[in-house]
Amino acid sequence: MTKVNFFTYLIFLTGFIFAIPTQATDNFANTMSAKNASYYTERFIVGGQPNITDINLLAKHQIKTVINLRGQGEFTDFDEKAKVEALGMTYISIPVSGASEVNLDNLRLFQDAIRNIKGKTFVHCASGNRVGAFFALDAYINDKKSAEAAIAIGKKAGLTRLEKRVKEVIDEN
Repeated sequence: MTKVNFFTYLIFLTGFIFAIPTQATDNFANTMSAKNASYYTERFIVGGQPNITDINLLAKHQIKTVINLRGQGEFTDFDEKAKVEALGMTYISIPVSGASEVNLDNLRLFQDAIRNIKGKTFVHCASGNRVGAFFALDAYINDKKSAEAAIAIGKKAGLTRLEKRVKEVIDEN
């Protein structure tokens, strides 16, 4: 092996070795206990209710904001806001207690939150269903996607049982 080929091989091998940990770090959402946790986009991780270990994991991976779409009093296992803020992340609560609260007023709050934050964000409810509903409505109302495209976007973000409600809001607008 010539000297040039050896150094080319060594540089390639070094780059490959250092790329492996980066890939594992980027996929940390798969290791969370939160129901349906996954990357929606490079900027947004979506899913269900995180536990304390998940919140620590979010902070470890430089998540800057946690947006909670669960209704008031729906979760009482621990003080999520206090835990998130104690770890230096921003906490935003947009209480959505049922299908009727998947509406334009709460969509505006959701839009303000996702548009005004900096850095990676974890958006959750109990299972990810409300998260998907709001990403679908955001795609339709703000990004001017077709109803079909908006529903597909919502499903990617966790939309399930609220699909009918999302279609109702879309039909009204």
